[in-house]
Amino acid sequence: MAKKPKDQVEKEIETGDRDEDIYTGEGREVAEDEEVITNAEEGFMEGYEGDARAVKCAKCGVMLEEDFIEEEIDDEEYRFCSERCAETFKKPKKR
Repeated sequence: MAKKPKDQVEKEIETGDRDEDIYTGEGREVAEDEEVITNAEEGFMEGYEGDARAVKCAKCGVMLEEDFIEEEIDDEEYRFCSERCAETFKKPKKR
């Protein structure tokens, strides 16, 4: 099924022709634009759907967006939300 343009979805929600559904990509975009949900909540929902783009910061666990820092530490890739998290990260010890 093709994704509808955001402005069309917004109009359908406003006119009552469609329920606002944050469990769909279009619904999440509308809810985020209206500040009903945060970027982190939208990222969580994308991750819940199995979207490969949803990734957490290795240090603080915040959902990462498009801009993040990637570091290779001991041949393992880690992603961070900020330089501060990357600099203060301590690799978890293997048990």
